[in-house]
Amino acid sequence: MSMLIFPILIYRKAAKLQGLYAMTSKNPKGTVSLRQVSGSARSKKVRVDLGDESSFTTLPALVKVGDASYFLVRALDGYKLLWTVCPHQGGEIMDEGGDLFVCDGHGWQYEKSGGSCPGRPDFRMKAFLVTVQENRIVALVPDE
Repeated sequence: MSMLIFPILIYRKAAKLQGLYAMTSKNPKGTVSLRQVSGSARSKKVRVDLGDESSFTTLPALVKVGDASYFLVRALDGYKLLWTVCPHQGGEIMDEGGDLFVCDGHGWQYEKSGGSCPGRPDFRMKAFLVTVQENRIVALVPDE
């Protein structure tokens, strides 16, 4: 065994015995992971009937489900519900006309077709599945 590796192994063993090594490998108690903050696909969803497809004559349409607000949009791959909470810093995204949604907090803009931020592909409005069943628009949204 090399002289350099031996002290590292001793340090890891001593740190593990003291509980220090465990704190660095997992989330420390009392903190949350990024997955917990942003939600996950495993969070409970509820099926919501938004109404007859013919009643949505103008899109995007603002839709309220409980306390949450969404925009119903039609993209190339069908309908989507876009959550009106800005992924940048949590401001409210509004439809002020034009081609883009705008966040009231810092003016960030998002495409109406699918919620992506022009010039910042890592930021996108959270989208929820929407289907059409017997001419009714049905969405799966988080259970709040």
